[in-house]
Amino acid sequence: MSKSNLIHVKSGAGINRKEESGMSPDKKRLCAEVEALAGDLYKVSEFLYNNPEIGYQEFKACEFLCRFMEERGFKSERGTGGVQTAFLARPATRLKRRPCVAFLAEYDALPGVGHGCGHNLIAAASVGASLALSRCMDGLTGTLALVGTPAEEGGGGKILLAEARVFSEMDAAMMCHPGRLNRPGEEMFGRVKFKAEFFGQAAHASVSPDRGINALDAMVAAYNNISMLRQQIRPDARIHGIITHGGDAPNIIPQYTAGLFYVRAATRKYRDEIYQKVEKCMEAAAVATGAGYKIEIGQPTFDPIKRNPPLEAAARANMEALGISLDPDDGRRGSSDIGNLSFFLPAIHPSVAIVDPEVPGHSQVFAEATMSPRGKDALLKAAKFLAMTGYDFLASAELREKVKEAFNQKE
Repeated sequence: MSKSNLIHVKSGAGINRKEESGMSPDKKRLCAEVEALAGDLYKVSEFLYNNPEIGYQEFKACEFLCRFMEERGFKSERGTGGVQTAFLARPATRLKRRPCVAFLAEYDALPGVGHGCGHNLIAAASVGASLALSRCMDGLTGTLALVGTPAEEGGGGKILLAEARVFSEMDAAMMCHPGRLNRPGEEMFGRVKFKAEFFGQAAHASVSPDRGINALDAMVAAYNNISMLRQQIRPDARIHGIITHGGDAPNIIPQYTAGLFYVRAATRKYRDEIYQKVEKCMEAAAVATGAGYKIEIGQPTFDPIKRNPPLEAAARANMEALGISLDPDDGRRGSSDIGNLSFFLPAIHPSVAIVDPEVPGHSQVFAEATMSPRGKDALLKAAKFLAMTGYDFLASAELREKVKEAFNQKE
């Protein structure tokens, strides 16, 4: 890492490595198991970092992780749910029991910046939690599963796996995302992405402009309509887009234009309500200019996360027990396919900080931070509190009932 980047990534800043003396013997054992796995977990993260693969192309990652788990007593199923680069790994001695907690491993990378979203740490932490918990299940009747979920970056791997009923025999799902804050959970936006096209009539822009229908005017009008709409939406929503094709030459009235747009909101209902208004913006632009138009919704559509307060509370307690200082919510939001999954079964999405708040995600600096001392420390912390929270879920019928009740509440 260059010196210029090091000033943004403070190694181990604000994290207390001494665990609370009041931690139960079972959880101390879980933490000890993670510590014993530290070298192997670093190797997992490093392999993924050095072999970045974009969504649905994660063949090396999938094979590496399956073999890694098989060498440690797990039985792996490659291509689970009909998704080539997905996998399901379970302890060979506890293949199908209930209750079952799922640890989610993401491992797709971003074009150009590799693991600029830290998915190498996500996978390694879930691997660590799965192995540690599998070795500390004396007296527990349930089991666990490590689910390899490809293509989180826009591809919606978790959605495909949920629809293929991969999670039908599981009772809760959890993972930990590296980021800028330490949080047991946070809101996410639901998202609709779509392509908009306008169709006009080409004509010489100087000789015969009256014979043309300007598709670019239609696109600009639609873009401006959306810009005005933004003033009238709630703070828990976003609209953004780009013009991908604006014409071919200045002296030809454009007969075709295209753009890509996202509509996001904190609930499915409000997301869909805003999308309908955006459709009207497109329609109005077409009517005003005389152009034809077409809207094509891209798949997948992301749902906002359905948070589960009891399961998040368990994660919070375990994070605090490890000395992780929790941060207030800063209101910044993204979208992820775990939102859709959270409507199939209870799910949580905590985060641990590996960079300071001003460092952007999806950047080379963030990718490098996953390999820093702070990133490695966060990896072990995440594996520990995930294992501890999974243990809580399997050990406590009361917690499972509360988690179930929260999940069954309407949005």
